Amino acid sequence: MDTKEALEAISTGNTIWETEYAREVCQTLGVAFKETLVQDYGSHSFRLGYTMFRGPPKAVYSLDLAAHVTRELGVIGYVIGFHGRDSQAREYARVVAEKLAVKT
Repeated sequence: MDTKEALEAISTGNTIWETEYAREVCQTLGVAFKETLVQDYGSHSFRLGYTMFRGPPKAVYSLDLAAHVTRELGVIGYVIGFHGRDSQAREYARVVAEKLAVKT
């Protein structure tokens, strides 16, 4: 994985990544992976039926991964101005790219 792909992975706020992929993102961006990022995923019952999440039962939520990377790199305080999960994730990716001096 290259840095561009890792930044793309943390720039989405609505994805559930396989644990090994999330580990690779952290390694590429130079931060330690935390096991506390791994959560159980499955199906949820709603009034109108069930929503099933595909993929492994244990995985990493992309917005949690983005926040983790941003905290570990010490740039969480530079995250400003977002409305919703995707814009929040893009802002996380922006400050990480600035910290790593990567052109996006």
